[in-house]
Amino acid sequence: MSFEISKKGLDYGKEIAILRNPGQWGLLALLLAFLVLLPSILSWTANINWLTFINITLITVIAVVGLNIITGMAGQVSMGHVAFVMVGAYTTGVLVKGLGWPFWGALPVAAFITAVVGTIVGAPSLRLRGFYLAVATLAFFPIAEYIIRNLEITGKTAGLMGLTPPYIGALSINNDTAWYYLILVIALLFIFFSLNLTRSRLGRAFFAVRDNEATAASLGILAFSTKLRAFFIGSLFAGVAGGLLAGYMTVVRLDQFNMWDSIWYLGMIVIGGAGSTAGAVMGVIFLRVISQILHLFSMSNLVPSINNNTWVFITSGVYGLAIVLFVSFQPYGLLGLWKRLRLKIKFWPGGHLRAVKPC
Repeated sequence: MSFEISKKGLDYGKEIAILRNPGQWGLLALLLAFLVLLPSILSWTANINWLTFINITLITVIAVVGLNIITGMAGQVSMGHVAFVMVGAYTTGVLVKGLGWPFWGALPVAAFITAVVGTIVGAPSLRLRGFYLAVATLAFFPIAEYIIRNLEITGKTAGLMGLTPPYIGALSINNDTAWYYLILVIALLFIFFSLNLTRSRLGRAFFAVRDNEATAASLGILAFSTKLRAFFIGSLFAGVAGGLLAGYMTVVRLDQFNMWDSIWYLGMIVIGGAGSTAGAVMGVIFLRVISQILHLFSMSNLVPSINNNTWVFITSGVYGLAIVLFVSFQPYGLLGLWKRLRLKIKFWPGGHLRAVKPC
Protein backbone atom coordinates (compact mmCIF):
# COMPACT_ATOMS: atom_id res chain seq x y z
CA MET A 1 0.00 0.00 0.00
CA SER A 2 1.34 3.37 -0.96
CA PHE A 3 0.90 6.45 1.24
CA GLU A 4 2.45 8.82 -1.26
CA ILE A 5 0.43 11.99 -1.77
CA SER A 6 -0.24 12.69 -5.41
CA LYS A 7 0.53 16.02 -7.01
CA LYS A 8 -3.14 16.35 -7.82
CA GLY A 9 -3.98 16.25 -4.13
CA LEU A 10 -1.74 19.25 -3.52
CA ASP A 11 -3.36 21.40 -6.19
CA TYR A 12 -4.83 24.06 -3.89
CA GLY A 13 -5.78 26.30 -6.81
CA LYS A 14 -8.01 23.60 -8.22
CA GLU A 15 -9.54 22.92 -4.81
CA ILE A 16 -10.74 26.52 -4.40
CA ALA A 17 -11.69 27.04 -8.06
CA ILE A 18 -15.26 28.08 -8.76
CA LEU A 19 -15.62 25.41 -11.46
CA ARG A 20 -13.63 22.25 -10.78
CA ASN A 21 -14.55 19.78 -13.51
CA PRO A 22 -15.79 19.64 -17.13
CA GLY A 23 -19.31 18.85 -15.98
CA GLN A 24 -19.57 22.12 -14.08
CA TRP A 25 -18.17 24.03 -17.05
CA GLY A 26 -20.78 22.36 -19.23
CA LEU A 27 -23.62 23.34 -16.88
CA LEU A 28 -22.34 26.92 -16.85
CA ALA A 29 -22.30 26.99 -20.66
CA LEU A 30 -25.88 25.69 -20.77
CA LEU A 31 -27.00 28.27 -18.22
CA LEU A 32 -25.38 31.13 -20.13
CA ALA A 33 -26.90 29.92 -23.39
CA PHE A 34 -30.32 29.80 -21.72
CA LEU A 35 -29.92 33.32 -20.34
CA VAL A 36 -28.88 34.67 -23.74
CA LEU A 37 -31.85 33.01 -25.47
CA LEU A 38 -34.37 33.84 -22.72
CA PRO A 39 -35.90 36.94 -24.40
CA SER A 40 -36.41 34.95 -27.59
CA ILE A 41 -37.99 32.09 -25.63
CA LEU A 42 -40.34 34.48 -23.84
CA SER A 43 -41.25 36.18 -27.11
CA TRP A 44 -41.92 32.82 -28.77
CA THR A 45 -44.20 31.76 -25.89
CA ALA A 46 -45.96 35.17 -25.81
CA ASN A 47 -44.60 35.91 -22.31
CA ILE A 48 -42.27 38.79 -23.19
CA ASN A 49 -43.82 40.89 -20.38
CA TRP A 50 -41.99 38.66 -17.91
CA LEU A 51 -38.80 40.54 -18.81
CA THR A 52 -39.83 43.38 -16.50
CA PHE A 53 -40.02 40.95 -13.58
CA ILE A 54 -36.68 39.37 -14.56
CA ASN A 55 -34.93 42.75 -14.90
CA ILE A 56 -36.05 43.87 -11.43
CA THR A 57 -34.99 40.48 -10.06
CA LEU A 58 -31.50 40.86 -11.53
CA ILE A 59 -31.18 44.35 -10.03
CA THR A 60 -32.28 42.91 -6.68
CA VAL A 61 -29.64 40.19 -7.03
CA ILE A 62 -26.90 42.84 -7.28
CA ALA A 63 -28.19 44.63 -4.16
CA VAL A 64 -28.60 41.44 -2.10
CA VAL A 65 -25.20 40.06 -3.10
CA GLY A 66 -23.77 43.34 -1.79
CA LEU A 67 -25.68 42.94 1.48
CA ASN A 68 -24.39 39.38 1.71
CA ILE A 69 -20.83 40.75 1.74
CA ILE A 70 -21.70 42.99 4.70
CA THR A 71 -23.90 40.59 6.65
CA GLY A 72 -23.23 37.09 5.37
CA MET A 73 -19.44 37.34 5.00
CA ALA A 74 -18.42 40.02 7.51
CA GLY A 75 -21.21 39.32 9.99
CA GLN A 76 -22.46 42.93 10.30
CA VAL A 77 -26.27 42.97 10.43
CA SER A 78 -27.27 45.90 8.23
CA MET A 79 -30.98 46.69 8.01
CA GLY A 80 -30.58 49.92 6.07
CA HIS A 81 -29.40 48.46 2.79
CA VAL A 82 -32.37 49.74 0.80
CA ALA A 83 -31.30 53.25 1.84
CA PHE A 84 -28.00 52.73 0.01
CA VAL A 85 -29.92 51.55 -3.07
CA MET A 86 -32.00 54.74 -2.78
CA VAL A 87 -28.86 56.89 -2.54
CA GLY A 88 -27.47 55.24 -5.69
CA ALA A 89 -30.73 55.75 -7.57
CA TYR A 90 -31.15 59.39 -6.61
CA THR A 91 -27.49 60.20 -7.24
CA THR A 92 -27.78 58.72 -10.72
CA GLY A 93 -31.04 60.61 -11.30
CA VAL A 94 -29.58 63.94 -10.17
CA LEU A 95 -26.49 63.54 -12.35
CA VAL A 96 -28.44 62.45 -15.43
CA LYS A 97 -31.56 64.61 -15.14
CA GLY A 98 -30.30 67.57 -13.14
CA LEU A 99 -26.76 67.97 -14.46
CA GLY A 100 -27.11 66.39 -17.90
CA TRP A 101 -24.50 63.68 -17.40
CA PRO A 102 -24.53 60.58 -19.60
CA PHE A 103 -25.69 57.43 -17.82
CA TRP A 104 -22.29 55.74 -18.16
CA GLY A 105 -20.64 58.66 -16.39
CA ALA A 106 -23.30 58.90 -13.69
CA LEU A 107 -23.43 55.19 -12.76
CA PRO A 108 -19.84 54.72 -11.52
CA VAL A 109 -19.89 58.09 -9.72
CA ALA A 110 -23.19 57.19 -8.04
CA ALA A 111 -21.78 53.80 -7.02
CA PHE A 112 -18.67 55.42 -5.51
CA ILE A 113 -20.68 58.08 -3.66
CA THR A 114 -22.97 55.38 -2.28
CA ALA A 115 -19.94 53.36 -1.15
CA VAL A 116 -18.54 56.42 0.66
CA VAL A 117 -21.92 57.09 2.29
CA GLY A 118 -22.11 53.44 3.34
CA THR A 119 -18.66 53.65 4.89
CA ILE A 120 -19.57 56.84 6.76
CA VAL A 121 -22.76 55.23 8.07
CA GLY A 122 -20.90 52.06 8.96
CA ALA A 123 -18.07 53.75 10.85
CA PRO A 124 -19.98 54.82 14.00
CA SER A 125 -22.29 51.84 13.76
CA LEU A 126 -19.39 49.38 13.96
CA ARG A 127 -18.87 50.23 17.61
CA LEU A 128 -22.17 48.42 18.15
CA ARG A 129 -23.04 44.76 17.74
CA GLY A 130 -26.03 42.55 17.11
CA PHE A 131 -29.43 44.14 17.66
CA TYR A 132 -27.97 47.60 18.30
CA LEU A 133 -26.04 47.57 15.03
CA ALA A 134 -29.19 46.54 13.17
CA VAL A 135 -31.18 49.42 14.69
CA ALA A 136 -28.39 51.92 14.01
CA THR A 137 -28.22 50.99 10.30
CA LEU A 138 -32.01 50.94 10.05
CA ALA A 139 -32.12 54.53 11.34
CA PHE A 140 -30.25 55.72 8.25
CA PHE A 141 -33.28 55.09 6.02
CA PRO A 142 -35.60 57.76 7.53
CA ILE A 143 -32.66 60.18 7.69
CA ALA A 144 -31.89 59.71 4.00
CA GLU A 145 -35.59 59.87 3.14
CA TYR A 146 -35.99 63.16 5.04
CA ILE A 147 -33.00 64.73 3.27
CA ILE A 148 -34.21 63.67 -0.17
CA ARG A 149 -37.75 64.86 0.55
CA ASN A 150 -36.52 68.38 1.30
CA LEU A 151 -33.98 68.95 -1.48
CA GLU A 152 -34.92 70.82 -4.65
CA ILE A 153 -32.38 68.95 -6.75
CA THR A 154 -34.01 65.59 -5.94
CA GLY A 155 -37.47 66.79 -6.92
CA LYS A 156 -38.70 66.50 -3.33
CA THR A 157 -41.81 64.27 -3.15
CA ALA A 158 -42.38 64.40 -6.92
CA GLY A 159 -39.03 62.77 -7.64
CA LEU A 160 -37.11 62.80 -10.91
CA MET A 161 -38.75 61.75 -14.16
CA GLY A 162 -37.76 61.25 -17.76
CA LEU A 163 -34.16 60.13 -17.28
CA THR A 164 -32.22 59.91 -20.54
CA PRO A 165 -31.59 56.27 -21.54
CA PRO A 166 -27.99 55.07 -21.89
CA TYR A 167 -26.37 54.50 -25.26
CA ILE A 168 -23.88 51.90 -26.43
CA GLY A 169 -22.50 53.48 -29.55
CA ALA A 170 -25.55 54.39 -31.60
CA LEU A 171 -27.73 51.81 -29.83
CA SER A 172 -30.19 53.24 -27.32
CA ILE A 173 -31.03 51.06 -24.31
CA ASN A 174 -34.71 51.96 -24.22
CA ASN A 175 -36.67 48.69 -24.11
CA ASP A 176 -36.96 45.68 -21.83
CA THR A 177 -34.89 43.37 -24.04
CA ALA A 178 -31.95 45.77 -24.35
CA TRP A 179 -32.08 46.49 -20.62
CA TYR A 180 -32.19 42.75 -19.90
CA TYR A 181 -28.88 42.10 -21.64
CA LEU A 182 -27.27 45.15 -20.04
CA ILE A 183 -28.43 44.29 -16.51
CA LEU A 184 -27.56 40.61 -17.04
CA VAL A 185 -23.97 41.38 -18.00
CA ILE A 186 -23.49 43.71 -15.03
CA ALA A 187 -25.14 41.23 -12.63
CA LEU A 188 -22.91 38.39 -13.84
CA LEU A 189 -19.81 40.56 -13.40
CA PHE A 190 -20.75 41.44 -9.83
CA ILE A 191 -21.63 37.83 -9.00
CA PHE A 192 -18.26 36.74 -10.39
CA PHE A 193 -16.51 39.41 -8.30
CA SER A 194 -18.32 38.25 -5.15
CA LEU A 195 -17.47 34.60 -5.82
CA ASN A 196 -13.79 35.45 -6.18
CA LEU A 197 -13.91 37.71 -3.13
CA THR A 198 -14.72 34.71 -0.94
CA ARG A 199 -11.49 33.08 -2.13
CA SER A 200 -9.33 36.17 -1.64
CA ARG A 201 -7.30 37.30 1.36
CA LEU A 202 -9.87 40.01 2.10
CA GLY A 203 -12.75 37.55 1.86
CA ARG A 204 -11.08 35.20 4.33
CA ALA A 205 -10.59 38.19 6.65
CA PHE A 206 -14.33 38.89 6.42
CA PHE A 207 -15.15 35.35 7.48
CA ALA A 208 -12.58 35.43 10.28
CA VAL A 209 -14.02 38.65 11.73
CA ARG A 210 -17.53 37.26 11.41
CA ASP A 211 -16.70 34.02 13.23
CA ASN A 212 -14.47 35.35 16.01
CA GLU A 213 -13.02 38.86 16.24
CA ALA A 214 -10.56 37.94 19.00
CA THR A 215 -9.10 35.09 16.97
CA ALA A 216 -9.00 37.31 13.87
CA ALA A 217 -7.11 39.98 15.83
CA SER A 218 -4.59 37.38 17.01
CA LEU A 219 -3.90 36.62 13.34
CA GLY A 220 -3.16 40.28 12.62
CA ILE A 221 -6.53 41.13 11.08
CA LEU A 222 -7.77 44.62 11.94
CA ALA A 223 -11.47 44.08 12.64
CA PHE A 224 -12.55 47.72 12.32
CA SER A 225 -10.92 48.37 8.94
CA THR A 226 -12.11 44.98 7.67
CA LYS A 227 -15.70 45.82 8.57
CA LEU A 228 -15.41 49.22 6.89
CA ARG A 229 -14.18 47.53 3.71
CA ALA A 230 -17.20 45.24 3.82
CA PHE A 231 -19.51 48.26 4.12
CA PHE A 232 -17.69 50.01 1.27
CA ILE A 233 -17.93 47.06 -1.12
CA GLY A 234 -21.49 46.12 -0.14
CA SER A 235 -22.68 49.72 -0.49
CA LEU A 236 -20.96 49.94 -3.88
CA PHE A 237 -23.09 47.02 -5.03
CA ALA A 238 -26.19 48.78 -3.70
CA GLY A 239 -25.24 51.98 -5.54
CA VAL A 240 -24.93 50.13 -8.84
CA ALA A 241 -28.29 48.43 -8.23
CA GLY A 242 -29.90 51.79 -7.50
CA GLY A 243 -28.35 53.40 -10.57
CA LEU A 244 -29.59 50.58 -12.80
CA LEU A 245 -33.05 50.82 -11.26
CA ALA A 246 -33.17 54.57 -11.94
CA GLY A 247 -32.04 54.13 -15.54
CA TYR A 248 -34.38 51.22 -16.21
CA MET A 249 -37.49 52.83 -14.70
CA THR A 250 -36.52 56.32 -16.07
CA VAL A 251 -38.00 57.71 -12.86
CA VAL A 252 -36.87 57.93 -9.24
CA ARG A 253 -39.44 58.44 -6.49
CA LEU A 254 -39.47 57.86 -2.75
CA ASP A 255 -42.36 55.39 -2.99
CA GLN A 256 -40.07 53.01 -4.90
CA PHE A 257 -38.13 52.37 -1.71
CA ASN A 258 -39.59 50.86 1.43
CA MET A 259 -38.00 50.15 4.79
CA TRP A 260 -39.46 46.65 4.61
CA ASP A 261 -37.28 45.94 1.57
CA SER A 262 -34.21 45.91 3.84
CA ILE A 263 -35.85 43.22 5.95
CA TRP A 264 -36.75 41.18 2.89
CA TYR A 265 -33.18 41.54 1.63
CA LEU A 266 -31.98 39.95 4.87
CA GLY A 267 -34.65 37.30 4.49
CA MET A 268 -33.37 36.45 1.03
CA ILE A 269 -29.90 35.88 2.47
CA VAL A 270 -31.28 33.68 5.25
CA ILE A 271 -33.42 31.64 2.84
CA GLY A 272 -30.62 31.22 0.31
CA GLY A 273 -27.76 30.61 2.74
CA ALA A 274 -25.89 33.39 4.54
CA GLY A 275 -22.28 33.94 3.53
CA SER A 276 -22.65 32.35 0.10
CA THR A 277 -22.98 34.27 -3.16
CA ALA A 278 -24.90 31.39 -4.74
CA GLY A 279 -27.16 31.29 -1.70
CA ALA A 280 -27.90 35.02 -1.99
CA VAL A 281 -28.88 34.58 -5.64
CA MET A 282 -31.07 31.57 -4.80
CA GLY A 283 -32.79 33.48 -2.00
CA VAL A 284 -33.61 36.41 -4.29
CA ILE A 285 -35.08 34.14 -6.95
CA PHE A 286 -37.08 32.17 -4.36
CA LEU A 287 -38.82 35.16 -2.78
CA ARG A 288 -39.22 37.03 -6.06
CA VAL A 289 -40.93 34.02 -7.67
CA ILE A 290 -43.27 33.73 -4.67
CA SER A 291 -44.08 37.43 -5.02
CA GLN A 292 -44.80 37.05 -8.74
CA ILE A 293 -47.02 33.99 -8.20
CA LEU A 294 -49.07 35.85 -5.60
CA HIS A 295 -49.24 38.89 -7.91
CA LEU A 296 -50.57 36.77 -10.78
CA PHE A 297 -53.04 35.13 -8.41
CA SER A 298 -54.30 38.54 -7.29
CA MET A 299 -54.65 39.71 -10.90
CA SER A 300 -56.71 36.64 -11.82
CA ASN A 301 -59.61 37.75 -9.56
CA LEU A 302 -60.14 34.20 -8.36
CA VAL A 303 -60.93 35.71 -4.97
CA PRO A 304 -62.68 38.99 -5.91
CA SER A 305 -63.38 39.93 -2.29
CA ILE A 306 -59.65 40.49 -1.65
CA ASN A 307 -58.35 43.87 -2.81
CA ASN A 308 -54.81 44.82 -3.81
CA ASN A 309 -53.87 46.17 -0.39
CA THR A 310 -54.86 42.90 1.21
CA TRP A 311 -52.71 41.01 -1.28
CA VAL A 312 -49.74 43.16 -0.24
CA PHE A 313 -50.26 42.08 3.36
CA ILE A 314 -50.67 38.46 2.27
CA THR A 315 -47.38 38.63 0.35
CA SER A 316 -45.60 40.07 3.39
CA GLY A 317 -47.11 37.34 5.55
CA VAL A 318 -45.92 34.62 3.17
CA TYR A 319 -42.45 36.19 3.12
CA GLY A 320 -42.34 36.22 6.92
CA LEU A 321 -43.60 32.65 7.18
CA ALA A 322 -40.98 31.45 4.68
CA ILE A 323 -38.19 33.13 6.66
CA VAL A 324 -39.41 31.63 9.97
CA LEU A 325 -39.66 28.15 8.45
CA PHE A 326 -36.17 28.31 6.99
CA VAL A 327 -34.64 29.62 10.22
CA SER A 328 -36.40 26.87 12.20
CA PHE A 329 -35.98 23.86 9.93
CA GLN A 330 -33.36 24.74 7.31
CA PRO A 331 -30.91 27.23 8.88
CA TYR A 332 -28.33 26.73 6.12
CA GLY A 333 -30.87 27.78 3.50
CA LEU A 334 -31.53 26.51 0.03
CA LEU A 335 -27.82 26.11 -0.64
CA GLY A 336 -27.45 23.74 2.33
CA LEU A 337 -30.47 21.77 1.10
CA TRP A 338 -28.94 21.55 -2.38
CA LYS A 339 -25.58 20.37 -1.03
CA ARG A 340 -27.20 17.59 0.97
CA LEU A 341 -29.25 16.51 -2.03
CA ARG A 342 -26.15 16.53 -4.23
CA LEU A 343 -24.24 14.34 -1.78
CA LYS A 344 -27.10 11.83 -1.60
CA ILE A 345 -27.16 11.62 -5.39
CA LYS A 346 -23.38 11.34 -5.59
CA PHE A 347 -23.11 8.51 -3.06
CA TRP A 348 -26.31 6.71 -4.00
CA PRO A 349 -27.01 3.86 -3.29
CA GLY A 350 -24.26 3.72 -0.67
CA GLY A 351 -25.82 6.35 1.58
CA HIS A 352 -23.15 8.10 3.60
CA LEU A 353 -20.48 5.56 2.65
CA ARG A 354 -18.04 6.70 -0.01
CA ALA A 355 -16.54 4.17 -2.36
CA VAL A 356 -12.83 3.65 -1.68
CA LYS A 357 -10.50 2.56 -4.45
CA PRO A 358 -8.39 -0.47 -3.63
CA CYS A 359 -4.68 0.17 -3.06
